[in-house]
Amino acid sequence: MIQSKKYNVMSFVLLIMRIIPLQSLYNILHTILSSLLPAAKTLAIANFIDSAGSIFEGEKEFSSIYIPILLILACIVIENVMPALLQLVNTSGRNKLNIVIKKDITRKCARLEYKHIENKDTCELVNRVCLNPIKNFEDGFQNILKGIGLFIHTVSLFIIVMSSTFIGGIAILGISIPLFGLAFKTGHKNYEMEKRASNIKRKYDYLSDVLIDKKYAEERKLFSYSNSLSRQYEGLFNKSYKLESEIEIKKYFNMKSGSLVTILISLVIMTILLPAIAAGRMSIGVYIALVSAVFNLVQSMSWQLAGAMHEFARLKEYLKEFSVFMTLSEKEGASDIPSVDGKFSFESLEFKNVTFKYPGTENYVLKNCSFKLDNFKNYAFVGENGAGKTTITKLIIGLYDDYEGEILINGKSIREIEYARLKGMISVVFQDYARYFLTVKENIVFGNLSSVNDERVWEVLKECGLFDTVKPLNDDINTYLGKVYENSVDFSGGQWQKLAIARLLYSDSAINILDEPTASLDPIAEAKLYELFNSIKKERFTIYITHRLGAARIADEILVIGDGHIIEQGSHRKLMENEEGIYRKMYMNQRSWYAGARNAEQYKFMGEV
Repeated sequence: MIQSKKYNVMSFVLLIMRIIPLQSLYNILHTILSSLLPAAKTLAIANFIDSAGSIFEGEKEFSSIYIPILLILACIVIENVMPALLQLVNTSGRNKLNIVIKKDITRKCARLEYKHIENKDTCELVNRVCLNPIKNFEDGFQNILKGIGLFIHTVSLFIIVMSSTFIGGIAILGISIPLFGLAFKTGHKNYEMEKRASNIKRKYDYLSDVLIDKKYAEERKLFSYSNSLSRQYEGLFNKSYKLESEIEIKKYFNMKSGSLVTILISLVIMTILLPAIAAGRMSIGVYIALVSAVFNLVQSMSWQLAGAMHEFARLKEYLKEFSVFMTLSEKEGASDIPSVDGKFSFESLEFKNVTFKYPGTENYVLKNCSFKLDNFKNYAFVGENGAGKTTITKLIIGLYDDYEGEILINGKSIREIEYARLKGMISVVFQDYARYFLTVKENIVFGNLSSVNDERVWEVLKECGLFDTVKPLNDDINTYLGKVYENSVDFSGGQWQKLAIARLLYSDSAINILDEPTASLDPIAEAKLYELFNSIKKERFTIYITHRLGAARIADEILVIGDGHIIEQGSHRKLMENEEGIYRKMYMNQRSWYAGARNAEQYKFMGEV
């Protein structure tokens, strides 16, 4: 329902009315009636006072007071009943708004080109826009209605004031208009300050997680860094607090300073009108009503309406960022469920002179990188950190397509392959694999949502060595993991890694990539886990990406990356024969990592030189 376009205030209002039409119409009706009530109430009270005075002096019948009383009662009833109904209507509207807007914003995030996720500026923009969109939408719409209501309220009171004192009305207007401009300008500046405060808040929220979250508990105890981080947290919190306080102080003084001026003008107007009462040119009822109208007007002009202008300016700034977010480029098919083609038979994966640098950077990660990988072989990419190993993975799975050269699967450019099909061909376990605090089953079937099968879930649990861990759990595969739900359980680091591998196994993809998912394990444990995976997927095409060469030995062929391209390629034995080779030097340097192996069974991962 939300379109990818630039949004202004008018298109924003139309969007809200399209999502919640009945609730919007009731809000508009309520705004108009409640805005006219003060003027109607003022006139009704004036009529009541004058009628009471006339009855007391014997000039009118007692029945003449019934209409003013009924009008006052009607105003009171409307004043009290409509807000209660409004609350019910807005609760319903908020729920529908939440469903539609959250859904559309989530869909937009899923479709974004991956470069926006890795870019600092656009990532912060996405965080700001998506932090609390429902509140921004709801508050924005209500503030627009509030501004319209206050305008109607102000105009109706102006008519009453200027009908008795034209000069007084002009004086209040002359003071108030500059206040609106100041409030609008302040709103713009305050939004910029709020952006800075939001960025600081994200930093201290992260520190708060480090100080509280369970996953950091061991190192918190071991290194006792809590006091040091607490000081950093306190510094960032105080910095954010000062910014937020400055926003509120500026808003308060800008509005209240104008309020004091208009109150003084109101007192002068009241004094000027006293001779009119003494001369009989104005009734007491009209005077009292006029005084009430003047003070209502002052409050509306100098505080409420100025506040609405401030929030209106803030909404305009949010809509600017929301428009930028909604027009960020998308990856076609990014949110589509992977499409598994049963007829697809993998033959080869080839890079032809691929050159790539990340958007917004100058340094090329890959430069004329070429290689060809054939089916029924397992490959390992090795190299120093930052050599481009993970970049190759990102290009293979289509996260970036603004590279030079060609990437081919079975001789066909991946740019020509429908993205849903490409995702169905490839599965990856990344170094920063996800830990979903959901059920065991959900953690696994995310690998292939188009085919949910409990029997297959149990099969992959057996294959990756988790069957005996999951079977005894109270709800077996329907047991929740993490610490979010009651009666949930938590896995060890190694068990979470196996669960990530189980997700890959469940996908049953033709191309399997393990991109250093075991980096947090010691070298022996990593090699054993790769051995386990290799035994499971021995007939499947697999790419191992690692900087630990002991694990790389299980591959049929090893590709060494350096300077943005493949500098060596061959089997472990072949590469070790080159005494001046990069691979051999790296291997010999790392061999000491395995020297602590307790027995020959563990030590076999390094093999013979």
